[in-house]
Amino acid sequence: MIVDAVVLLAGAALMLFGRSWAVVCAYVVLAGLATFVSLPASTSLLAGALLMLSAVLKLVIAPLGVWFFVRANPEARDLRPSVGIPLRLLAVIVFALAARHAGAIPPLGAYVVLCALGMLVVQRSLIAHILGLLALGAGVSISASELGPGLPESIELGATFDVLVVTFIGLAIARAFIVHNPLLDVESLRRLRG
Repeated sequence: MIVDAVVLLAGAALMLFGRSWAVVCAYVVLAGLATFVSLPASTSLLAGALLMLSAVLKLVIAPLGVWFFVRANPEARDLRPSVGIPLRLLAVIVFALAARHAGAIPPLGAYVVLCALGMLVVQRSLIAHILGLLALGAGVSISASELGPGLPESIELGATFDVLVVTFIGLAIARAFIVHNPLLDVESLRRLRG
């Protein structure tokens, strides 16, 4: 019950807050819960080591990379949502209701995935998109741990490395954009198609 409430609040924070530090905190909470939920039933040395490596990548390395980037580029602190708070709150409520009636998909994981996808649609900042992809990875991890609790930890570790690589590639792309356009807006990407 407490885990459900924390996931609901952290998912809502992804959509409702427009500051990068708040969304990073929400991501860390979701990634921590994903790690906790996917604790292996067997406590073998390999399983514990892989889980610790995955947790360090998700809970320390990725958030620190985003934090250092935002610290070096103050313009990235504002995620620049494209719609107001009332519409974002309505989207969170719709996501919660849709996740509750998702059928075979676990509701917590579905809710986090929907909030992460909503964040990708609503926020205009490239940093917000990177954070949305990280949160999407946390939602998939929560769903996977509920759907297949006996899956090997190596699968989780592979997904974690994918998230880490995407994060730092995204930060490098965002860094290149900030040189030309300090607002880090997705409108810059649309102008590239020309």
